[in-house]
Amino acid sequence: MNHQQLETFLSVASSRNFNRSAESLCITQSAVSTRIKSLEESLGVELFTRGRFGAELTSSGIKFQQYALQICDIWRHAQQELSLPRGYEGILRLATQFSVWETLVNRWIIDMRKRYPNIALHIEADYSMSMMQHIVDNMLDIAVMYQPRIMLDIEIIKLFDDEFVLISTEPCNLETLDRDQYVYIGWCPGFHAAHSELVPSLTARGVTMGLGTMAIEYLKEKQGSVYIQSWRAKSLIESGEFYLVEDAPQILQPVSAVYRKNADKTELYDVAIKSLKTLSADAESRFDLPAKIS
Repeated sequence: MNHQQLETFLSVASSRNFNRSAESLCITQSAVSTRIKSLEESLGVELFTRGRFGAELTSSGIKFQQYALQICDIWRHAQQELSLPRGYEGILRLATQFSVWETLVNRWIIDMRKRYPNIALHIEADYSMSMMQHIVDNMLDIAVMYQPRIMLDIEIIKLFDDEFVLISTEPCNLETLDRDQYVYIGWCPGFHAAHSELVPSLTARGVTMGLGTMAIEYLKEKQGSVYIQSWRAKSLIESGEFYLVEDAPQILQPVSAVYRKNADKTELYDVAIKSLKTLSADAESRFDLPAKIS
């Protein structure tokens, strides 16, 4: 088993097609077949069933996919650690919830570069479930996320409450809001639960999305409403493009910094978390509370 075989397996598992994977990997179709066959022989199981419409993962292939992803992640992180440029003493790996990047993490990077110019930073944007697993597997140092799982040897530090408010392209209140034009974003499981409890009359209808930026661009064109972070809502309301929906409840979601205890990086972690906490407090003071947005 080698790294090329794993990359080829993951490509075919994603594309479900040997020819498409050959094109994306810039190799021949026969090379893809050879790598997959060698991998199957090494593992002693069949990973794909081939048919007229492509390749489907077998039950063994589905199980192996998670291991292949982890092995490739570990390989990538090993490359990062071992290929540090001259003058760098180490690397700090942080992942952040997509929605937290703009208001917090970008400024954290600038602050950490000033404090530790000899430490390389690797930053990713991801979802909470993936980040938590990467923390457990020691493939991430710090994750900034919603709803971390409480686990042994995992430190969780609350940073701030992300506030979500309901905005619309037309002036309205919760009663007069056009529910058919509501765009639902599933920010996280906690948001979904609070949304169901606080605004049960608003349900996912014609359009659901995964990112706030996508929803805003869509609504500027098609009109409607969406729950969005208060800091983003403030600028949209001030621009005159959106209005705060009167009487709509705020939905709060705590954002936490999560990291695994590591004696070798204790001092670095302490400084990194302190920086995140300081910048979080600064972010809250720079953006008006939703109730004050008008």
